[in-house]
Amino acid sequence: MNYGLDSGKFFIEYKSSVRPRGNMREESERYARELADQKGKYILGLSGGMDSQSVLHSFCTQGIPIETVFFYSPGYNDNEFEQVKILDKKYGVKTQILDIDPNSVREEIDALSVELDLPSKNSIRHSIFLSRLPDDYDFIVATYDPLIFVSPTDKLYYCIGYNYPEISRNRAYGRLQRKGKNIPYGVSAEFLLSILDDEILRSVFIARKYFDGNGLMGPMQNLKTTDRWDVYIKPIMYGKYWGDELIYFPKSGGAEKINFVHAGTNYRYMLRDRAVAIPFEEFISFLKTQGGVVKRFYQNTTTEGYDKNNIIQQVSNYKKDVESQIETLSREVERLNQEIKRIENKK
Repeated sequence: MNYGLDSGKFFIEYKSSVRPRGNMREESERYARELADQKGKYILGLSGGMDSQSVLHSFCTQGIPIETVFFYSPGYNDNEFEQVKILDKKYGVKTQILDIDPNSVREEIDALSVELDLPSKNSIRHSIFLSRLPDDYDFIVATYDPLIFVSPTDKLYYCIGYNYPEISRNRAYGRLQRKGKNIPYGVSAEFLLSILDDEILRSVFIARKYFDGNGLMGPMQNLKTTDRWDVYIKPIMYGKYWGDELIYFPKSGGAEKINFVHAGTNYRYMLRDRAVAIPFEEFISFLKTQGGVVKRFYQNTTTEGYDKNNIIQQVSNYKKDVESQIETLSREVERLNQEIKRIENKK
């Protein structure tokens, strides 16, 4: 996967398949073997979530040695920290714990966000984490979180852009000039097809109107684009291809709890800024074209309506939400204090 800017316009290149694709698990295990054959010095970023666990599983169940590291932000991803301990016992590994308080590097993150034109402060946070790993290790990170957008005219598009997580994180990593490579796990045509062309993903999008605008999620609230994959597709695919071999930890958030990382980030703007939207079936057809053909796709989206004033408004709304939450929590604390006094005074 090659990407860049051509006269300020984002482009990305994909190579079509060279063989029939397997299912998601088969492709994951195949890639672990391919990396092992290259005899690199690898370390896997183990987050405690399903994606990195499936990568670890692909190495360990095939007898391929792999080192692991966990990016610990105390007070923010404690649940994941406990999950990593469980995975260590399951797979017989000893994960290195790299502890970084996000508030201690806040000024550095803010400055780099401006310097690198990277609105994703979480990507910069991860690059600081990577800078503290041994320089000669190839760093493996699970990246398969496809974003499929449903247009107002009910058309499906595969989307990728300059500020999308897999691209922005790689951009942030690039500033380090490490000896070791950054290895995104799962970007080959065959791996992409094992996800995008799977019957589970296709079935969810066929039935998408069942989820959108339903009363269970709130009055006429549409399902978030990212949630289609993360909540309704991914766990079912893992269940189908890995069965009970994985540990299905409840979904939880870590970085999402770091206010300064996410406050003021206009995600709708980021998803449209210098992005490519490829008609879904056209993209699938290209990836299936065997022969390793390389094709370049150029940005074709617009950020109209997501200007500076829009971002300021979003930050202001976030501020109001926080103030409202503080007020609610203060009332709850007072209520609990009164309840404690009532119980203490009860004979």
